[in-house]
Amino acid sequence: MTADTASAIDMETLHKVVGSLVADYNAAMASALIYIGDRNGLFEALNGAGWVTPDELASETGQSPRYLREWLSAMACSGYVQYDRVADRFCLPPEQAFCLANPDSPAYFPGLFEMLPTWYANAPKVADVFKTGGGVPQHEYGEEFWRGFERFTRAQFLNHLTQHWIPGVPGLEAKLQAGARVADVGSGNGQAILILAHAYPNSQFIGYDNYPLAVASARQRAADAGVDGRVRYELRDVAQGLPGTYDLITVFDTVHDMVDPIGSLSAIRRALAPDGVLLWTEFNVSGDLAENLANPLNLAKFTYSASTLYCMTTSLSQGGAGIGTCMGPHKAEELADEAGFGSFRRVPIEDPFTAVYEVRP
Repeated sequence: MTADTASAIDMETLHKVVGSLVADYNAAMASALIYIGDRNGLFEALNGAGWVTPDELASETGQSPRYLREWLSAMACSGYVQYDRVADRFCLPPEQAFCLANPDSPAYFPGLFEMLPTWYANAPKVADVFKTGGGVPQHEYGEEFWRGFERFTRAQFLNHLTQHWIPGVPGLEAKLQAGARVADVGSGNGQAILILAHAYPNSQFIGYDNYPLAVASARQRAADAGVDGRVRYELRDVAQGLPGTYDLITVFDTVHDMVDPIGSLSAIRRALAPDGVLLWTEFNVSGDLAENLANPLNLAKFTYSASTLYCMTTSLSQGGAGIGTCMGPHKAEELADEAGFGSFRRVPIEDPFTAVYEVRP
């Protein structure tokens, strides 16, 4: 650092930058250990166990007490477990267990951490396409990534889909209870449809996805759940059109990933019955960076990162629109209008993470 450079630097700002970098690096390191704790069943073993020593946790889990002590110490420094210095014991408090050990919780996070190894493994590939403007294709994100994504999104569907999103659209719940034809576009592993199928046994469901691994997994889940008579999944590029007519079509956090969002939304509009509805969710962020910077949760720190590492790059890998995760409601309404929809409404639901749109032909 030269004297001229030093004089141009505001030390208070420099300290904040250093603090942010240290915090991000600490979080990255701790995230790797959360991943290990989840993968090795440690949070599950700690849940409800009270105060335990590393040796007791080792006896319960069949893992090395030396590794467990180091892991528990790191988790204590992160605030995820508590430490009793006198007794030299650790415990997982109920609030932390709610987020780390309860898969039915609306605040269940381990699935996100299961995705981390793939984010990092693909980062060099994403770095390379910065230079070409291309992308990293979906097949480069393997089974662990999709399993983690499924675990994270399952908690959202389980706690919000039939409790808030469906009732937020006038008349939709009654139609599903009476018996409706439903398609889920970008159905992934099929869990949203399975939740709907159990809630509305008089309705028929089909999921469409263009990723063979997801479709195969969804079919197996439907068979295991005993609903494959009313639920089926097909491999299809929705932009090429949808067979049949539907009372409800759902797209959950999918439009921003699409190669051809206008073509896909147009196909969805054509497949809706005249009184049908498109139920569409996106992350609750703005399309405007300045607005996202003012978000108290700083959710866009995640969504811009996820967009760079997956959502935008997978679309660009196929020469797609590359809209990205931070689409925001104005862009969503613009896309709906371009696709020929007649009405667009944001469902008035208080949810810091999800925006829900009701779109009609």
